[in-house]
Amino acid sequence: MDISNQTLITVRGEKQDIWAEDMAASDQIRLQYATKFSRSSNYWKNSIGMNRGLEALDVLSQKQSLEAEFAQWVAASEARQKKYGDVLSTVQEAYTSRAAHYLASNYLRETLIRGTEILSFATNAKDLEEALKKDDPAKTDSAITELRERAKTFYKDYSAGTDRKVLAAMLNRYALDIPSEYHPSLYKEINKKFKGNFVAYADKLFDQSIFASEAALNDFLDKPKHKKLIKDPAYKAGLSAMDQYRELLKMNREAGQHIDEASRLFIAGLMEMQPEKVFYPDANFTMRLSYGSVGDYEPRDAVIYKHYTTLEGVMEKEDAENFEFHVPEKLKELHAKRDYGPYADADGRLYVNFTSNNDITGGNSGSPVINGKGELIGLAFDGNWEAMSGDIAFETQLQKCINVDIRYVLFIIDKFAGATHLIDEMTIVK
Repeated sequence: MDISNQTLITVRGEKQDIWAEDMAASDQIRLQYATKFSRSSNYWKNSIGMNRGLEALDVLSQKQSLEAEFAQWVAASEARQKKYGDVLSTVQEAYTSRAAHYLASNYLRETLIRGTEILSFATNAKDLEEALKKDDPAKTDSAITELRERAKTFYKDYSAGTDRKVLAAMLNRYALDIPSEYHPSLYKEINKKFKGNFVAYADKLFDQSIFASEAALNDFLDKPKHKKLIKDPAYKAGLSAMDQYRELLKMNREAGQHIDEASRLFIAGLMEMQPEKVFYPDANFTMRLSYGSVGDYEPRDAVIYKHYTTLEGVMEKEDAENFEFHVPEKLKELHAKRDYGPYADADGRLYVNFTSNNDITGGNSGSPVINGKGELIGLAFDGNWEAMSGDIAFETQLQKCINVDIRYVLFIIDKFAGATHLIDEMTIVK
């Protein structure tokens, strides 16, 4: 709650505010950053929802009660004391010992490793640097070819002006929230040469770096020099951040190992303490099925959400000031004409989404939702805001999986995109 989730909430919230401002001011930037914003905000919203859910459901107290019960159960048997006696204290000590550098590693990853695009991209030149240093023509040519290809994809959806603002903001955020002992070496240069002025540092970096534009990078790659690359401010800053990140991960590793070992023993103890309880299997990275039923839910007093939404609701929610709620003109035209093809229900409405009580988690987006006849009726893509804490505490009365109705998917393919050749390849059950 206080480290992983709060880091995402704080850092991504600040970065997304910068993106959103520039996206609102420029159609080009809006198109370049729409997917990036969506990906970033997905986990940002998830973290906010999870923390709210954990607090609303008082999960912390539930876990503390379980640990107290476990400790009492262990204390009642000498054999259990010998096997499980150190479990809770080991976990507590490990979490406490790694708290500061675990927070720093999370912050560094979100601010300078993933948060600033130019630093992340610049580190892709590491192979080129090594090839130039060894004066190896074959490896140099290979590294140049690979970097040019990466550049085509990167700069197509990149705004240096936006990233310049993000860099200054992320440097400032890390400096404000993380002790100096965990700062990358680049902060020494910023403090010495720029007197801690992150905006001035970012301006100079973008003005001088070969990675600030595709044209500048290609000019360098036409005549690459080892000395120029290793002195490039973006490359130096990117490597500085990565070096510090690796050190922080090393510091986390020992405590993480203790946590993993003690946690496995804790679960073994819980299974022994609660022999009648059915525990979830560890099915990570395997094919899984969950079953459920379609239904409404009541997130709070006097509020009821129906189990479905329709295209009418999409139109009602349109917001020209919020790019996440823009509605394409063609979709508006199809709605105005009620040109839904064979995909509307008997009542003439086109259903968009539906909710079910399936158990899903991160990575489930796109999972097929199949009815009792084995027919595809939708695709899972989200969970309800109020139950984002479901990975830690599953609340049966609140947990909902949000699915796109397969009829809407077919409508988009057929009527909106005009990809009738795909429809022709399908067997559609009516």
